[in-house]
Amino acid sequence: MPGHTSREVLIVMSSLTTCDPSNIYDLIKTLKSLRVRVSVIGLSAEVRVCSVLTRETGGRYHVILDESHFKELLLMHVTPPPTTAAAECSLIRMGFPQHTMVSLNEQDAKPSFSMAAGPGSGPGPGPGSGPGPGSGPGLSLGGYFCPQCHGKYTELPVECKVCGLTLVSAPHLARSFHHLFPLETFREKLLEDHHGDRFCEACQGELRDKTVFECPTCAAVFCVECDLFIHDSLHCCPRCIHTHSAT
Repeated sequence: MPGHTSREVLIVMSSLTTCDPSNIYDLIKTLKSLRVRVSVIGLSAEVRVCSVLTRETGGRYHVILDESHFKELLLMHVTPPPTTAAAECSLIRMGFPQHTMVSLNEQDAKPSFSMAAGPGSGPGPGPGSGPGPGSGPGLSLGGYFCPQCHGKYTELPVECKVCGLTLVSAPHLARSFHHLFPLETFREKLLEDHHGDRFCEACQGELRDKTVFECPTCAAVFCVECDLFIHDSLHCCPRCIHTHSAT
């Protein structure tokens, strides 16, 4: 596996005992040497061997309280872990084609097939149609053209079948960026210790809660609701983005 990837195992366990074919502690040492991170969700009570397993491999161990807590713990493991500073870095060649549509009135307009045409696909809706079910092998005037070999595709992301170049769009990378580099947690402080303007930097509402949250980079202050929105949905500090765009 590439050095920038991670190996993880999630165990959902309800038993209070284990039946191991060999020494379980030797297995834990092997997992640790292979850098496999093991996390455990217990359905009954805490088991010591699971605590040792998660502690040695860098995983997390939780025991559920109820059904909603179990769902919350499962969703917590869905988010990919942040990359470490020691992760191996490698360059990946990518192409960012833009969707091109040719008009039927142009003299050089020539319908063409998509390189992503596969067996068993039906004909496309017609010339000039965009990507959609069954539009792969059909003749069309528009599509995404590989910047390296000019192969045509109807949708992204895809790996070019001619030159092997990975074709993506900028929004695809933006969606995964905050998983690799999560936003740093804001500092929690008492409102009475804040000496600046008592307005939230995001919603411009008056700060009325006893605690506020301060960005460690730009020292902007936010209310509780905006702090949750920034870390759960926005994934960037509005004040930092405004400062960088202005400079």
